[in-house]
Amino acid sequence: MKLMSQFQDRVVVITGAGAGIGRATSLLFAGDGAIVAVLDRDPHAATETLRLMEEAGGKGIVVETDVASGASVSNAIKVITNRFGRIDVLVANAAIQIIRAVDEMTETEWDDQMRVNLGGTFLCCHEVVPVMRRQKSGSIIIVSSGHAFQSYNGYPGYAATKGGQLAFMRAAALDCAPDDIRVNCIIPGATETRLIREHFENNPSEKDRLLEKIPLRRLATPDEIARGIRMLASDDASYITGTALVVDGGLLAQG
Repeated sequence: MKLMSQFQDRVVVITGAGAGIGRATSLLFAGDGAIVAVLDRDPHAATETLRLMEEAGGKGIVVETDVASGASVSNAIKVITNRFGRIDVLVANAAIQIIRAVDEMTETEWDDQMRVNLGGTFLCCHEVVPVMRRQKSGSIIIVSSGHAFQSYNGYPGYAATKGGQLAFMRAAALDCAPDDIRVNCIIPGATETRLIREHFENNPSEKDRLLEKIPLRRLATPDEIARGIRMLASDDASYITGTALVVDGGLLAQG
């Protein structure tokens, strides 16, 4: 007899769910019986994620959402709460990455990363926290990056947003704790996604250089990051808030 998952019929909202870590996380929660709200600014990618979820027996909805727009995020959360009445988990995953040296990056490129990565995290939390306060429960997981701790040439904008997410998470965790809302970050290492594949195609020598630095000598799979997210959302993490879980194959351990 199969035991019921602790996520059965819980409402899980995932941004940037059309591909990569967001898609893997959607499929994982759906497989646990959660109702997954698939949010992405690309409705076709989001619909494909939902199709894969339903194909595997999962359930959910697609809400086309631009996390850089307050109106778009507000509408998405209203659609979800009007339909399901609650939100149990928010995974703030949507992000963009522009690789450009500090003296070459344009003001627009800087602003775009700030609006999507850091601003989008704020806007999603701003809309979801009141829902969770009414419930007196909830878990928020912000997908940050190892760039918040240790970066490389060409990542000043991206690294700034990811470091900002860590600081935001700590302060938000304090704001939310009285209502039993937990706020944490996950810190993925280099993960096998479209973004990194395209980077390696444009910079063939980068892959070998990176793999030499990772103690486990391989990239993470999106599913491995998703499992870390699920752990932080689970009842097993009921006393964990205001902290970050690093899932990077040992990269940051080397300093």
